[in-house]
Amino acid sequence: MKPKFIFNDHRIIDEFCNLRCKYCGGFYPSEFSLSFNDDKTIKMPVCWNNRIQSNQNFSKRIPLRPKISDFFNLSKGVLSEVDKITDYKILKLSGGEIFLYNDIVNFVKSISKNYTAIQLLTNGLALTAEKIDQLAELGNVYFQISLDGVSGETNFARNGNNQVVEKIMENIGHILKKGMGLEINCVLTKYNTGLFERMLEYFKGSKNFVIMPRPVRGEPKNTLNFNKDQVNSFKKAVIDNYETHSDILPPKQYLERLIYMMEKEHRNWNCYIPFYVMGVNNYGDVNTCTCTDDLPALGNIFDNAKNISKVFEKYENYTPTSRLKPCSYCITQYEMINLYTDGLISKTEMQKIPSFKIHGVMETIDEIKKKLIDLGMVK
Repeated sequence: MKPKFIFNDHRIIDEFCNLRCKYCGGFYPSEFSLSFNDDKTIKMPVCWNNRIQSNQNFSKRIPLRPKISDFFNLSKGVLSEVDKITDYKILKLSGGEIFLYNDIVNFVKSISKNYTAIQLLTNGLALTAEKIDQLAELGNVYFQISLDGVSGETNFARNGNNQVVEKIMENIGHILKKGMGLEINCVLTKYNTGLFERMLEYFKGSKNFVIMPRPVRGEPKNTLNFNKDQVNSFKKAVIDNYETHSDILPPKQYLERLIYMMEKEHRNWNCYIPFYVMGVNNYGDVNTCTCTDDLPALGNIFDNAKNISKVFEKYENYTPTSRLKPCSYCITQYEMINLYTDGLISKTEMQKIPSFKIHGVMETIDEIKKKLIDLGMVK
């Protein structure tokens, strides 16, 4: 029997983006800028060419002068191999920015029937009403959008241009109008933490929608971090006034953990995410954890699938009680799974998040949780 997961967090063409967010380690600064040669191949930087040439596994699967279609074909090959050894409910697609490429809609159409649901992570800028309408027709596609505020001021760490923010908000409005599930990734910085209530007021009453705040981390934290007064304002908005906006916020237990980490600058609870969420990049590298790139890969799906499968089956890829350096100041939307696994939130609370409303997801979570309990990993 194949090992089961909830998410396959799959990155497609993660080299390119249309924003340069100040806290994004992958793209700020970046050698990658999407431009094309006369034959429609992409102008790739020397660092990418060196990476491909130095790895025989990569060089035989993608040309040194690739077209966009080459990356989509490579992605289909990766997914085909992953699907042979694992079973998961939700395929999450991200980049880079996946809506830089018009063919992303056709790509999603071509694979949508293979999965219970597909979640699309985007900054929302390159979306259009037409693309949203086409994806809505598939019936199993929903969105995760990165947005830090509803104005240029509060969204400054991503893009402080009011016109850019207005365009993203327009697309969010269309997604909500179509009734598609929407989760907002909101990174808390000195620009938005103290003004978080503005975002809550704007989206008040939205359906099948949740805002998932998390703190800025890594090296950008040194220049973008919030101060104590801003944390207190945030706490008042999401804890003291929780009931006012509870319909668009995650369970209070998530927010309490978030604030603890913001104040204490570390986490002191277990993490089970790698047992529920697997991840693979466009080249077939399977991640130890999808929340950071600082941990070693388990291997490559094209040449190490049997070994990767054995790791999954034996549950040897992670120790929940470990305090690895990249994990010591980390909390994401997947923290909901940790809370549920430790029995701190209910199934109803889990299903405040669109991902966990999807048919069969909670049943699979319960199945994985039982296995962790049986193995003595959960007390």
